[in-house]
Amino acid sequence: MSAQSASGWRRVLPFAVLIAAAALCMLILWAGPRITGLVISAFQNSTQRVDDAIGTVVIFGLILAGGLAGAAACGFNAARLGPRPGLRLAEGGAIGLVGFLVATALAAIAGILHRLDGGTSAGLFVGATALVLLQSGSEEIFFRGWLQPVLVRSWGGWGIAVTAIAFAALHLAGGARGGVTLLNLFLGGLLFGLLAARAGGLASAIGAHFAWNWAEALLLGLDPNPGSGSFGSILNLELVGSAWWGGSEEGLNASIAMTFALAILLVPLLILPARIPGWLAQYRSGRAPA
Repeated sequence: MSAQSASGWRRVLPFAVLIAAAALCMLILWAGPRITGLVISAFQNSTQRVDDAIGTVVIFGLILAGGLAGAAACGFNAARLGPRPGLRLAEGGAIGLVGFLVATALAAIAGILHRLDGGTSAGLFVGATALVLLQSGSEEIFFRGWLQPVLVRSWGGWGIAVTAIAFAALHLAGGARGGVTLLNLFLGGLLFGLLAARAGGLASAIGAHFAWNWAEALLLGLDPNPGSGSFGSILNLELVGSAWWGGSEEGLNASIAMTFALAILLVPLLILPARIPGWLAQYRSGRAPA
């Protein structure tokens, strides 16, 4: 391939990957529930808990496979955790947990947080934790492991923002509604994208994404709202009141409490110098990581 052809292909590649990722997401959202229904039909006397677990494994398993395959087609490994993955995973987990607790505290200050009776068994808790890890990890591999590196290589830092828009668009197609919800999904995607880029791999982004979702669903029981998921939660809190602070079916996702919390997390990432700036430079120069 000539240098001119290679340059032209590099300009086209990010658009081709965006189209491929969008088509793949639409296919998964269409086929996933149908595959789930077929699998569930093979079980007799299936419970809601089993149905939810099967649905999570099928849909996010497909997202995981799509991210890995898409990145492999582009010549790199979407599951690269980066240097010192254990430390980065813990750092990301702390960031995600703090952000979620800040959002919850703001809802409590607004007077809409209420406690109900709750609880879950150890076995269910471990299984549900594994499902949350699958869900958050597969989304990070798809978006920050596959899509973001391709876009960053061509568009620099703007690739992180476009990936965050694609992340919000997937949730829109999956049922998310409302301007505040989409804004929060974009800010969340921006947070995870910056963590991945600055840490040199996915460990930090996966940690933050997992910690936020885990705390929301299994620690405090705020997802779904109202009610409790089929696996239960350690505490069972409800948000009842103004939707601006989380008192709707979408909970904190549709609240300005979450907007404020994400903004608090994003400001330091945007203004402080990165400790590991080489990840962005690798993609911009065309050297994909192993």
